[in-house]
Amino acid sequence: MTESTPAVVDALPETSPFARPWELDLELPDFAAVAPADIEPAVRAGMAAQRAEWEAIAADPAVPTVENTVAAVERSGELLGRALTVLYALTSATDSPELDALEENLAPDLAAHEDAYSLDERIYRRFKALDEQVRAAAQDTPAQTPVDADGQVIDAETARCIRLAVEEFERDGVALTGPDADRLRAINARLSALSTRFGTLSTKAMHAAGVENFTATPALVTTTTHAERVALLNRSLSRGLSGEYDTRAIVLEEAGLRAERARLLGYPHHAAVVAAESAARTSQAVSELLTRLVPPAMANASRDAETYAARMAADPDTLPGEAFGPADWLRYEEAERKERFGIDDATLAPYLELNNVVERGVFYAATRLYGITFHERPDLAAHMYAPDVRVWEVRDSEGPDAHLLGLFVGDYYAREGKHGGAWMDSLVEQSHLTGRRPVVINCLNLTKPEAGPTLLTWDNVITAFHEFGHALHGLFADTRWPSASGTNVPRDVVEFPSQVNEKWALHPQVLASYARHVDTGAQLPDSLAEQLRSQGAFGQGYATTEYLGAALLDQAWHTLRPEDVPADVAAVESFEHATLSAAGIDDALVPPRYRSTYFAHVFGGGYAAAYYAYIWSEVMDADTTDWFRTDGEGGKEGDFGLNRWAGERFRSEFLSRGDSRDPLVSYRAYRGRDPEIAPLLQRRGLN
Repeated sequence: MTESTPAVVDALPETSPFARPWELDLELPDFAAVAPADIEPAVRAGMAAQRAEWEAIAADPAVPTVENTVAAVERSGELLGRALTVLYALTSATDSPELDALEENLAPDLAAHEDAYSLDERIYRRFKALDEQVRAAAQDTPAQTPVDADGQVIDAETARCIRLAVEEFERDGVALTGPDADRLRAINARLSALSTRFGTLSTKAMHAAGVENFTATPALVTTTTHAERVALLNRSLSRGLSGEYDTRAIVLEEAGLRAERARLLGYPHHAAVVAAESAARTSQAVSELLTRLVPPAMANASRDAETYAARMAADPDTLPGEAFGPADWLRYEEAERKERFGIDDATLAPYLELNNVVERGVFYAATRLYGITFHERPDLAAHMYAPDVRVWEVRDSEGPDAHLLGLFVGDYYAREGKHGGAWMDSLVEQSHLTGRRPVVINCLNLTKPEAGPTLLTWDNVITAFHEFGHALHGLFADTRWPSASGTNVPRDVVEFPSQVNEKWALHPQVLASYARHVDTGAQLPDSLAEQLRSQGAFGQGYATTEYLGAALLDQAWHTLRPEDVPADVAAVESFEHATLSAAGIDDALVPPRYRSTYFAHVFGGGYAAAYYAYIWSEVMDADTTDWFRTDGEGGKEGDFGLNRWAGERFRSEFLSRGDSRDPLVSYRAYRGRDPEIAPLLQRRGLN
């Protein structure tokens, strides 16, 4: 039995902007109509309304059916969803201390709200009954088509939704009772509060230090003296280790609570819980992949370090006694790149103007592959939370009668208070049940110039293509159930479409479209384009090793037993070093991409024990890139996979499916087999 429903909250006033669905096209949130004071009443009223909806489902005396159970659950929470979408968009992308505080204050209540559903054995039993009905029909000879008590056929998509719900209930602890259930609720509430607090502190620490969210800030490339580079790297590495933004106690408490929760749920550690709902299935499979990649990656990094150390020694800016170290890596790697390939960020920047990259690069590739078109809507952008945010209609073809697929929102510029890095989010989920079409947003952190064009680095370009891959996953969603729509897939699958989309940045026809000189309009010279494409695995020793370092730290924290979590915050640094050393990574040469104290993916977001997902997804990505270049060419010479045949096949068999069927089944449907690791090893120079 669920805990009692909370006290009744006053109904939301009709004057609240959240009182009804948004009136803008496709229910784009009207941020301009919302005042900070509107949000908390809407969240609390939304929680109360959804609790009432859940109670009605749980107490329904009728036999469970798709309509009174699955559809009823999937429809619930409309008001809460509207309010939280706005709250989270504003706290992640704007400077809003008032809302940051509100998010922290709400976190335990929202965790308790989720537990009210996850630990309600009555709703679980309804899903379980439907699941058993599906299974019984499958075991009949011959197999029968399952039909519910209303006579509605339970199709494969619905059967999967039911099975996943049953597994999630069981994984979330619905079987726990008494003190164990009470302790689970307390842990969930505390973890939610800690995660929110970590996100706030790590964002403030990033802005205070004047660095990017990851360890090796790009400013290291242009900082001339070794001493200044060391100081800059130390500022980055020391985030969260002391002072007002110290996050070490949060790291230890989160690790301990996750370990305790895993034990309550019957798992050896938190990583095992996460793996159980992922494509990897076991934490052992994750460990095997990571440990397989470390030796060749570290060997490549060590060889590169010797090259860069010699280059630094010959640099007239190097003073006697100064030795090459991690602070010097990016500067001399960039110098090596310039010498070997004739390109660096300064050479490329005039050809990489933001509007061209987005509209003649990212959008152009999507049009060539999928036939979709983009039409800017400044009238809708006027309702966003910042004046430099842009909105486009996305249509399935050209012309006034073309089907409106969804809306794409681009928030490209950094601003005070905005979280670091880049991300995609869904402002509206596609669903045939609700009749909604998708509204998705990409957020980047480009420095906005005081005047003139915005020129990008090559990494910025790749990031723009990457995040739009996530956006396509959301825009192409074509599922009945919101919970299975778009990017609602396992963590170690969600990065796959975004990584695939990166490949189009270097495609000859795409590059020729967007890489044009900002002053003259001249196309990037063929010689530079070829040099850009010829880099192959250059730089992958460092890039792979720093990534693996972070992924290994994540796994190490989340394979601990409760009694093994350090009690003293001073142990955080020694734990990190011991973990990386044991794995074969020299962190004095290649620090991890994120140290624990600013690892927001893991301690402030949803990637705890799942940061490995990027490399797991890249196995599929590299294999699929080969498919585009071979089978995906569709027989048209010179396309290298950039054609409608390949795009439509990838869209229909994978991108549109979300989690409505097993992602591996979707992968096989276009690839013809399971993914193979060889293309990844070749791409990263690890074979």
